[in-house]
Amino acid sequence: MGWSSWLIRIGSGIGGLLGVAIAALFIFQEKIVYVPIVPGMPADYWLEAKKYGLEEEDVEITASDGVKLHGWFLHLPHWTSEYMKTRPVVLFFQENAGNMSFRLPFLRGMIKALDCPVFAVSYRGYGKSQGRPNEKGIKLDAEAGLQHLLTRTDVDTSRVFVFGRSLGGAVAMHLVSKHQSQVCGLILENTFTCVEDMAAQLIPPLGMFIGTGRPLNFLVTNKWSSIKILPAITKVPLLMLVSGKDEMVPPQQMYQLHQAQRAPSCDIFEFPDAHHMDAYDTNPAAYWGALTDFVQKFGG
Repeated sequence: MGWSSWLIRIGSGIGGLLGVAIAALFIFQEKIVYVPIVPGMPADYWLEAKKYGLEEEDVEITASDGVKLHGWFLHLPHWTSEYMKTRPVVLFFQENAGNMSFRLPFLRGMIKALDCPVFAVSYRGYGKSQGRPNEKGIKLDAEAGLQHLLTRTDVDTSRVFVFGRSLGGAVAMHLVSKHQSQVCGLILENTFTCVEDMAAQLIPPLGMFIGTGRPLNFLVTNKWSSIKILPAITKVPLLMLVSGKDEMVPPQQMYQLHQAQRAPSCDIFEFPDAHHMDAYDTNPAAYWGALTDFVQKFGG
């Protein structure tokens, strides 16, 4: 068999593998983008707020399409409603993998550092929320979360901050772009430009076909096009937190978002030794200091 035949076979094999990868991305993209249950980990809330010194209120809300959602309103046990009304409040949107109980160590740190309560909404299909996750539905979930928070009588609804990490950053940007007059500040941590760019990052061969300006982007139906949404946020101050050793979202994508933003005020901090999930633990003084300064400046 000649070299030409071998090259044809190799080319056919590579083409076949790429075809399989593209087909898998199209068919299974919601299972790739959204991971409510981490393999090998419990599906239920396996960590409890009280074990982290937090008081939790189980909140049930309904998205506009009828899907029942679960959330946690979290604060320190000794805080009264009167005290919480003197403080800002954070609406938190989580990453793509696992349920909200995974975030309790982080949420405890935020509540103590910022001295304010947090409302954390579980996306549809996550934790105790019903339904199946997808971009359209999660946008409705975020809307329902904000509307619930704005109707509470135990918080100062004029001092709402929205915080999103990774996937949660995309959720937060979309929500804030629609409600700029109702939000004091937006905090983004290790989030991405769009799902197409992340597909190319996670499966490099797909970068020839999927990503910014590539021909097969139409195959990606859960787009989360944050790079297009963020410039529309022109009335809300922005804080961006970047992990220098992020193994999931390339730090460069956060800097691309930084270049695209048009916020009235934007601070960006990089934590050089931090990974995707541990910036708050790797350099706590700088991390919590950045958040505290931001919240005090725009919501104090």
